[in-house]
Amino acid sequence: MRTRTKVTIAVLLLVFPVAWRWVWFNRGKYTPPTISQIDGEQIEVSPPEYSPITDEAAQGGGRVVFDLAHYNNLEVDDLTPLRDRLIARGATIRTHDGLTTSLESQLRGAIALVVAAPTFSFTGAESNAVLEFVESGGRVLLMADPTRPIPIEDEEEFLDLSDIFFPESAIPAINSLASPLGVVYFDDYVYNLVDNEGNYRNVRLSPVDGDSPLVEDLETVVFFAAHSLRSEGPSLLVGDQNTSSSLRTGEGDLAAAVLSADGRVLALGDLTSLTAPYHAVADNDRFLSNIADWLATAEREWNLTDFPYLFQRQVDLVQTSGEFLDPRLISRSGQLSDVLALADLTLELRDSADPDHDAIYVGTFDDVELVQEYLDDAGVVITLVDEEETTTTAAEEEEGEVRDNVQVEELGTVPTEGTTLFVVHRSAGRVAVVALGEDGDAAMDALDRLWAADFIGCVDSEHVTLCSTGEAEDGLGLDEEREPPEEEEEEEPTPGQPRIGSPLESEAALAEGVPWLLELAEEEYEDGSQAGETYEYTVALDPGQDALWVYGWCTATPEQLEQNWEHINLVFTMNDVEVPLSSFARLDIDTEVEPCRLYYAVVTDWPAGEHVLVTEVTFETELDDGEEIFPAGTHYYRYNVTVGG
Repeated sequence: MRTRTKVTIAVLLLVFPVAWRWVWFNRGKYTPPTISQIDGEQIEVSPPEYSPITDEAAQGGGRVVFDLAHYNNLEVDDLTPLRDRLIARGATIRTHDGLTTSLESQLRGAIALVVAAPTFSFTGAESNAVLEFVESGGRVLLMADPTRPIPIEDEEEFLDLSDIFFPESAIPAINSLASPLGVVYFDDYVYNLVDNEGNYRNVRLSPVDGDSPLVEDLETVVFFAAHSLRSEGPSLLVGDQNTSSSLRTGEGDLAAAVLSADGRVLALGDLTSLTAPYHAVADNDRFLSNIADWLATAEREWNLTDFPYLFQRQVDLVQTSGEFLDPRLISRSGQLSDVLALADLTLELRDSADPDHDAIYVGTFDDVELVQEYLDDAGVVITLVDEEETTTTAAEEEEGEVRDNVQVEELGTVPTEGTTLFVVHRSAGRVAVVALGEDGDAAMDALDRLWAADFIGCVDSEHVTLCSTGEAEDGLGLDEEREPPEEEEEEEPTPGQPRIGSPLESEAALAEGVPWLLELAEEEYEDGSQAGETYEYTVALDPGQDALWVYGWCTATPEQLEQNWEHINLVFTMNDVEVPLSSFARLDIDTEVEPCRLYYAVVTDWPAGEHVLVTEVTFETELDDGEEIFPAGTHYYRYNVTVGG
């Protein structure tokens, strides 16, 4: 076969398959299929129907605290609809930012707490404060949302795409508070492929507990991406049989709104449903009003530790003992007035209480006729022995059978010596606090405890609090003549002491930006935590100038902060007189970068002259703050303060 023929055959073998496929797939002229016109009405998703209501505010009031101290993932106006409804009900809104006061302090005068989309966990101390708040009748609203994870930090470095597509869940943060309160948030979202509000994650929910005022007049509530919840209490809003969880496969009756067992904690798996404009979809607006009513009508059981917020109107300060007014009450009334002013209350020193006012009665155990009714109602019996009419043996005196004593139901009997008694009496909306001591000095000490809300080491029942100084000494009544000290014990007069403000005053001073002694000092130390060292600070103050006395310690993590503080001991002294730690306010600053704890007190009414304030800090063991190891030992911070030149 000729070469030319061979080449022709080879070319045909190569070209033929390609040509055949082209002919096979391109037979005839292409005629496109007829496509029917799309019916827009069939595929168009109906926009949500907004149905705002005419809000009818329930009668309420009180302080409602909004927590914003836990890196809450919120937009500017997310909580505005709820705030507006609460204000319409007479509530006072307070924001807790964690920078000036502790959560425990903020809750002292509150009736309700709102926690929305936290992304930083609550500390053990904060959770305990909320638990005590709920036990006293306070109400808590918790809200978390699958669309509000832990925000990505703004950094100049290249952003990891995994952080965008797989953000870190904020569920541990909300559960750090919800779990102690008896509620669990699941790290899921609920959805419905059959009946939804335009999107499978926009779930329609129906009320379950028809007796709860929270679901009154509700038929359908729409949650826009919601976690499912579990509680020891009743479910409020659940999905239908077609509602499923992205995590809890096969479970039915999924709840997205629940109450705690005691009915004082409301947990919602969605926040968006209460924000504008989504709060006006379906019955969401009615649900929002029901929530505002529920929060604003909370009734707390106020006690002494809530001072001064247990009072609701003008307060009269009345001396129960003797005919002559103890002059020390005048200065004490000024201090009490300052503290009461923080709660928008006024105080007046009077010889008798106005029945339309709240009252503070102060006196001694030997003159209680004015407050006998309050003592009887509280189950308090005071027994005083007349030494002139009683003959006792040495054995009887040793056994204490004839000692003056105070008997309190549920607490027992204690001697009057070294004892301070507080009674809280409530009737017809009026609050009266009785403060009694063995003598005038003890009665003044009782007022100081009340003013500072310092009841550490005291025991209490429902209406009675007993405190002991640990000392038993003879004293004087409020109106008894005081004998001058013996001439043979002449001593140098003690210079006047500055006044340590109450924790409430200290919190207000910190919020107002009162400078720290450390800020006013001339000296600066690069390293101020060396064991055994004394750090001297020179401070000059103008007459009338206040300053904050502060000690703080920071660590890399909240866990390290708690561990470190278990081994830190603080002693504060002013002009060689120890100031109890209970006089200092405490603030935990929860930051992801460097969590800190501060103890601070405002020092005011400085007498002219020189004063020495010493902070003694003892590390009982070696401490690791996450960046450096600090040996065990004691540090001294000495502030040499000159007032008036």
